[in-house]
Amino acid sequence: MKRAAATSDSPRLARYRARRDFGATPEPTGEALPAGAAAGPRFVVQRHAARRLHYDFRLELDGVLRSWAVPKGPSLDPGERRLAVQTEDHPLDYGDFEGVIPPRQYGAGEVVVWDRGTWSTDEDDPARALARGKLKFRLHGTRLGGAWTLVRMGRGAADGHDWLLVKDRDAAAREGEAGEITRLAPGSVKGAAPAAPPRRASHAAQPATLPASLAPQLATLVEAPPPGTGWVYEIKYDGYRILARVAGREVRLVTRNGHDWSARLGHLVHAIAALAPGDSWLDGEIVVAGEHGLPDFQALQNAFDAGSTAAIVYWLFDAPWLGGQDLRALPLIERKRRLAAVLAGGAAALRLSEHFAGDPTAALAQACRLGLEGLIGKAREAPYVSGRRRHWVKLKCRPRQEFVIGGYSAPGGSRHGFGALLVGLYDAAGALHYAGRVGSGFDAAALARLAPRLAALECERAPFAKAPRAAGVHWVRPELVAEVAFAGWTRDGLLRQASFGGLREDKPARAVHAETPVATRDDKRPAAGPVQVAGIVISHPERVVWPDRGFTKADLARYYAQVGEWLLPHLANRPLSLLRCPDGSAAECFFQRHMGAERPAGVESFVWESSSARHRNYLYLATLEAVVGMVQRGVIEFHTWGATLPRADRPDRMTLDLDPASDLPWETVVEGARLVRAMLDELGLESFLKTTGGKGLHLVVPLVRRHSWDEVKRFSHALADHMARVLPERFTAGVAKQRRVGRIFIDYLRNDAGASAVAAYAARARPGAPVSTPLAWDELTPQLRPADFTIATLPARLDALASDPWAGYAATRQTLTKAIWAALGAK
Repeated sequence: MKRAAATSDSPRLARYRARRDFGATPEPTGEALPAGAAAGPRFVVQRHAARRLHYDFRLELDGVLRSWAVPKGPSLDPGERRLAVQTEDHPLDYGDFEGVIPPRQYGAGEVVVWDRGTWSTDEDDPARALARGKLKFRLHGTRLGGAWTLVRMGRGAADGHDWLLVKDRDAAAREGEAGEITRLAPGSVKGAAPAAPPRRASHAAQPATLPASLAPQLATLVEAPPPGTGWVYEIKYDGYRILARVAGREVRLVTRNGHDWSARLGHLVHAIAALAPGDSWLDGEIVVAGEHGLPDFQALQNAFDAGSTAAIVYWLFDAPWLGGQDLRALPLIERKRRLAAVLAGGAAALRLSEHFAGDPTAALAQACRLGLEGLIGKAREAPYVSGRRRHWVKLKCRPRQEFVIGGYSAPGGSRHGFGALLVGLYDAAGALHYAGRVGSGFDAAALARLAPRLAALECERAPFAKAPRAAGVHWVRPELVAEVAFAGWTRDGLLRQASFGGLREDKPARAVHAETPVATRDDKRPAAGPVQVAGIVISHPERVVWPDRGFTKADLARYYAQVGEWLLPHLANRPLSLLRCPDGSAAECFFQRHMGAERPAGVESFVWESSSARHRNYLYLATLEAVVGMVQRGVIEFHTWGATLPRADRPDRMTLDLDPASDLPWETVVEGARLVRAMLDELGLESFLKTTGGKGLHLVVPLVRRHSWDEVKRFSHALADHMARVLPERFTAGVAKQRRVGRIFIDYLRNDAGASAVAAYAARARPGAPVSTPLAWDELTPQLRPADFTIATLPARLDALASDPWAGYAATRQTLTKAIWAALGAK
């Protein structure tokens, strides 16, 4: 097969370049040729953890990489016909790319080189064969080999973009589970050590007697990623560190302090024994996935407490000893390569913690957006050394560490067990210093579990070197260790916004000290400067707005810029109430409806005469630049009136805010919204649905601009009263909090003159950076999770929508006729 000359200016790359902002994504521009020579045309398969995990299959042809997205990945089983969706051509140097494509960029997610090599074919003109719809070829890679076929499905399937990738029957084929090569070998092949012995004799594995105990290697907390390219990064798991000692068929699982947990983790003992790795020490973390699929320390504790540990997964990231050989002197990459080979085909409860070698700053930002704890960086050539070393570093999304419990306060309100924990840290001299209170993060199970343990440890004197002045505090012996997430420290050295994460049973209280990040060597990063979004200069773009997710001021501005065409129809020319949070959502926030000359360009004012006869200047805007300009001034939330200028005196919609009691499950909220919609349908009024950015829902009824504020408010009040009267066990129209328990409050007060409701597509200053999101009615199901709609996920949702969920809103013209009033039984 003749190999085409590679070019950096191929017109085939126009679509590739048009889809990417190379100032934001680390992907290659295609201006350079791939490093190194190849014996023939190259192929590469990249594992791409984008919105959905898939594998990108690429063949070098005509100076570019012809590309297909394979959702399930290649299979060595000839009986498996894998869908392959043809995508845009990629530049040749993309075959060497590994890293993280930042959020809100095309294809956002982690990319690793899963396999690569060369390919060949007997076709005289492979490009012509592809054009005809069928190409037979051979792969010569690390994981994929032998003969393959790409065949296009019928022209009617997505305009010819849908293909099938099929393995031919030959010596490289494997059937059944053995053919699922992506599951058996999930990691990267880029930079992996060869199977042959290492070049340096000092890196050879040494046969030796398996030690009876082994202290784990620990990571050092750092301020920033270390410089240089000699590092790989893994997810920082939120679980318990466990080392597995395998002596013949005997398996023992121990914590980092040497406690034997084998009896508590029987399913992992059996799974490791089934691997039969020989005499070994394996290192990893046990984890339970929470409701969003992310590691959840509280769920791990609950599993232990309930005696139901089957959901616990052991994520393995190192093998200091393996198969009777001491691997500690070998480079990390070689140890992980050997560990991956042993784990291939093992039980689902044993998984390899994969690594990547991309931009750690972008990766950390993405990890924080996903709600992970952070990243662990490891020097790829470093040995395994027990104790805390700089070869391993940890980068955290937000402060989180262990504290010693020294007391608790009495419960208040409806809480049972206790109110808050009083915690502290030991200094080098052994004195316990008070660090503040932890009053959130407890569910009912945690309160019930922890209260008796605290009561059993009660003592008369405070264990702190300097006890805080507090009434009603119960002191306890300082034996329990709590893991706590927090936003930072006050000037007095006390915790801010502390949240309980669980009890640590793997660390003694006396070992709990303050954890202070250290500077990385040669860290000369320039201070973050201003950035521009929609033509507006954003000062302090690095300022964190949502500490729990790591989202910054620049992230918020970019979000509004991305969704501008969706947001502005709901925002423009409507009187506004703005929620400003100059220091982020976790700090002090305040509403603002009036602004002086300091307002940004595009933000206008109008005079409104209230019922008290006071004339005030209220705000409105009409451009995206004005929206971003307000973000620059600390605005997070945009709330709009139910009227459009110039007729602020005539509402053009009615909003019913369904505000559920905190004890109501989501399924009940869904059913309540459907019942209210059914009532509106019965009255002949079409309604449109959106989330509020919390647990509630908004039903918005478009109206012709004919009614007064008083009429719309009276009607919405009458509707709320009717629902509460007909279904008193489900709804209430009473404003008093005590009347809302177990029910949904239908808040009709959003329809008063000057009242407002959060705008569609507006972000909320709440944990997780949620967004008020319009929905089609058929999207409202018990499986829907409103918390999944955030500033990180909304742009991708909108890109994927086939149509606007509120497509008919602007054309819906409705009035509150006498017949409707009569049908409601109101006057």
